[in-house]
Amino acid sequence: MCIPFKRIIERFLFFIFIATVSSLIMSCAPTRQTPKILDEDVPKVNLAYQIQRIEIVDNRRNVSGGEMKIPTLSTPKSYIKHSPAVTVEHRQEIEGFCRNNINGSGPSVQAIVILVDAYKEFSATAMTERERGHVKMEVTLYDLATDKQLISCESTADFGVESRDANQEKMEKIYRYSLRQAVYKCFKSIAMSSEKE
Repeated sequence: MCIPFKRIIERFLFFIFIATVSSLIMSCAPTRQTPKILDEDVPKVNLAYQIQRIEIVDNRRNVSGGEMKIPTLSTPKSYIKHSPAVTVEHRQEIEGFCRNNINGSGPSVQAIVILVDAYKEFSATAMTERERGHVKMEVTLYDLATDKQLISCESTADFGVESRDANQEKMEKIYRYSLRQAVYKCFKSIAMSSEKE
């Protein structure tokens, strides 16, 4: 028994319609899960210094005012890049992580942390939304007794998450995680160069 060509086309179009509607419903369904890694501590390095002062210098020229506005309903090819000002919380994140990675032995130092580039990024496709944090920094340690530079490093941290429900809270967690990762990578490179000497 032959099925008329017109009925085949109708069934095919109906299937396409159902698949499209289903994918749209699934993409709008909230899944408020934050990746576990964002709540975990970045590993410690334990550098042999006594950190007395930490100065954070923002060398970015494109700092954005206010909070990043993540759209409630995104469209494919949506894109937002936001370079947030250094807040009190961001300073506490950097300073706390620096102090937790210094073990209190060795010379007394001042740490100069320079933010070369740091931003939050949001983008979307038809099926997912992507949140990303990017941080490039330089850290220099100065001997407080002599005012001489002891060591310096630079690092880049980049971390992103794909989901169906980008939101402000998760974006901020991703950005702070990137700040910690950048300090960790920098201190790790200092530790490795000290081991070689």
